[in-house]
Amino acid sequence: MKIAIVGAGLMGRWHMYTARRLGADVVGIVDVNETSARALAARAHGVEVFSSIDALFSACSPDVVHVCTPLQTHKTLCEQILDRGAHIVCEKPLAGSAADVRKLYEVARKNGKKICPVHQFAFQNGVRKARKYLGKIGKPVRIDFLVCSAGADGQSEAEKDAVVADVLPHPFSVMTALWPDTSIANLDWQMQHPMAGEVGAQCLFDGVPLSMTFSMSAKPTRCRMEIRGDRGTLLLDFFHGYCLHYPGKVSRYRKMIYPFSDSIHQLFIAGINMVSRLYYREPAYPGLKNLLGDFYHCIEDGTEEPVPEGLSISQSQAREAFLDEMKTHQ
Repeated sequence: MKIAIVGAGLMGRWHMYTARRLGADVVGIVDVNETSARALAARAHGVEVFSSIDALFSACSPDVVHVCTPLQTHKTLCEQILDRGAHIVCEKPLAGSAADVRKLYEVARKNGKKICPVHQFAFQNGVRKARKYLGKIGKPVRIDFLVCSAGADGQSEAEKDAVVADVLPHPFSVMTALWPDTSIANLDWQMQHPMAGEVGAQCLFDGVPLSMTFSMSAKPTRCRMEIRGDRGTLLLDFFHGYCLHYPGKVSRYRKMIYPFSDSIHQLFIAGINMVSRLYYREPAYPGLKNLLGDFYHCIEDGTEEPVPEGLSISQSQAREAFLDEMKTHQ
C-alpha cells in the first residue's frame, strides 16, 4: 500500500508513524512549508517532498492520501485527490457542512474510491469492549460526555469555540459506534454557552438523558464518557483508550469499600492498557492504528469502509445542528 501525507504538522507525523507501523510505503509528503515537509520526510528513507497535490501526482501514484490539514482546506484537497484516483483518509471533521460531506462521497463514488474520516475514538479497544459490555449494564438511563482540553490555552475567544467544533466529531462517532441503529442527526439540544470555549448541552437520545460538557479552561485534561444503566455503569477514557465496567450490585458492604475497590479496578485496567500500548508502540492517539488498518483492508478486499457513508453523513449533520445551537447561545 503506497500512501502520501498532506500536512506535515503534528497529525501528519502520527499518521506517517501509524501507517508505517501497518506496513504502508510512504512515498510523498505535501506541505506548503518545505522545511516542515523535509523534517517529516527525514523520518523515513526515500520519501519525496512536494508543495502541491499536482506535483505529488505528477511524480507518484499513491493508493491512499492522508489529509492532515486545517478544516477549511479539506473539501478542495479531497476533491483533487479523489479526481486523481486515490483513496482518502481525512482528519476530522471531514468537511465544514453535511452538504459538503455528501458532495465528497458523490465525488468518491464517481471515481470508484473510498473515504475514511479519522474518528479514531470509535476504534479504540475501549469502545470495542464497551460494545460487548452494553448488555451487562441493562437499560441505559443516562449518558454523560466530558471534555476538558488544554488545546485552547492562550487562544482567542473565537479560537476556543473553534476547538469545541473541532472535537465534536468524537462523541458523535462514539455514539454511532455504540448505537449504530439510533439516529443522532436530529437531536433537540438545550444548551448553555456562558463564555467562549465553555459549553454544556443536554438532550434526549432515544429517550435517554444525554449531556455533553466541553471546557477549554478546566484542568486537568480529561476526555471521558459514562454510560449508566439500571444494572451497572461503563466508563470510557478516550485519552488512554480503555473501558471500565462497574457492576450494579448494591449493599452496605459494597458502599463501604467502593472507594478502594474502584480505585484498584481503575489502576489495574489502566496499567494493563498502558503496558499494551507500550508493547504495541501506540504512545498516542489510541484507535488510529485500528482505524487505518481496517481502512487499508477494506481497500484490498473491496468491502465497506470502517466508517460507512451513512454514519459519516449522520455525524456531520449532528455536528452542524450542535454548532447552530451554539451560535444562538453566544
